[in-house]
Amino acid sequence: MIFVLLLTTFLAFLIVKQYLNARKLPPGPISLPLIGNIHQLIYYIWREKGVVPAFDLFRKIYGDVFTLWLGPIPHVSICDYETSQEVFVKNGNKFKDRFLPPIFEHVSGNLGLVSANGETWAEMRRFALLAFRTMGVGRDLMEERILNELNSRCAEIDADAVNGKTIVHTSDFFDITVGNVINSVLVGKRFDDHNKEEFLKLKGRLDSTAELFTIFDLTVPVWILQKVCPVRYARMIEVQEEIINYVSREAQERYEQFQKGEYTLNHEDPQDFVEAYLVKMEEEKEKGGSSMYTLECLKHVIGDLWLAGQDTTATTLVSGFNQLVNHPEVMKKCREELMKLTENGSRPLSLKDRAESHYLNAVLAEIQRHASILNVNFWRINHEPTTVKGYTVDSGSVITAQLGALHVNNDIFKNPENFYPERFIENEKLLNQVIPFGIGKRSCVGENIAKSELYLMIGNLLLRYNIKAHGSLPSTEDQLPYSAGKLPDKTVKLEFVKL
Repeated sequence: MIFVLLLTTFLAFLIVKQYLNARKLPPGPISLPLIGNIHQLIYYIWREKGVVPAFDLFRKIYGDVFTLWLGPIPHVSICDYETSQEVFVKNGNKFKDRFLPPIFEHVSGNLGLVSANGETWAEMRRFALLAFRTMGVGRDLMEERILNELNSRCAEIDADAVNGKTIVHTSDFFDITVGNVINSVLVGKRFDDHNKEEFLKLKGRLDSTAELFTIFDLTVPVWILQKVCPVRYARMIEVQEEIINYVSREAQERYEQFQKGEYTLNHEDPQDFVEAYLVKMEEEKEKGGSSMYTLECLKHVIGDLWLAGQDTTATTLVSGFNQLVNHPEVMKKCREELMKLTENGSRPLSLKDRAESHYLNAVLAEIQRHASILNVNFWRINHEPTTVKGYTVDSGSVITAQLGALHVNNDIFKNPENFYPERFIENEKLLNQVIPFGIGKRSCVGENIAKSELYLMIGNLLLRYNIKAHGSLPSTEDQLPYSAGKLPDKTVKLEFVKL
């Protein structure tokens, strides 16, 4: 009897406490003590057939800002651009740290860029942005790298042509093309015949484990995954460590060569990111400065930059061409504009053409809106009390711009399920409201590289080839709607016919 009384009193205390806390927050479904809204979230994700449709339903019911309790912690989701801008740009210093998935913290140990917080993250971000500027990102040098790689890949397509037509597996094509660009920036090397298959095998493993990263996997403590889902946990750890070791292999080898005196650093003009980082390591060691610059940290920084710079961009390109072959009228209209800009295709499309390529810019925005790589965006920790749309959000809460739901917000993008680039011609302000690279202090470090690749690759491929599906049209639906990240139809083969 006493136990029942104590249990009842304890539950009543939790209910009252949670009610008082929830009363100040943006609205959301009624939560339960300890488990919050997890049961409802699971149900609505199942009923609506995906994470994004479930979040969009909550937005329609509770407004553009709503609260979900994942266990005892309130998670505030923002699904409109204006509020996201107000919170993460104008008040960005309050939201610099991420509320990281426990499994990510477990692997990274607060090293790198994606899964790091505090001064480590801030220092690595500052260094990465400076190193990229030094290597010409955003300038002609980066354009030259991208076009050189695209030319090499197109030469392979042309060499394989039969009667002027080449069958291209687009996922492999863009994985290699984008992978070579980011690899040349990071480690100064590209994939060739002797290591291409190893790379594609690793990418295949990465895609095959994407379904593991659900909201459950990204929110529960690591010990629960270890005890309840040991095989699942082992696969998640294995693939993350395999990727980090693979992409940092060159850095490890070069560091060891430098330690033996077999490699000399170019302090004045580092040729790639690894060399720039090793130069910084030596400078800090000589002056007794920051101890953050370690080989282990470099491995995680490269791993984060590689995943952000390779996987997301290649995935967007695959998603984009899936849409384009389903909408040949868009390709035709885009090509007509590009032909006029480049004197009937007599020269490659350049980044300098951006200001005049209005329809291509609209097409790219619509591709990125549909691709919108994350179903669930990374949460930020609120270190100071703040006000969001009139609601008080105390310190210790977590908050994010829920990009997947924002990009299908019918109040911003009418008929969001349609692929309709003209929406950005009719209302140019919408261009700024597509934010696939995030917003504020934690936006993607490689945004300028990715934007340059998307513009130059899509534009120049449309200039050079007539492209259509080989066989049935590809699906434009997300293949993993229940996962944290989107996955387009990667089974697609397209026919490239040189113009």
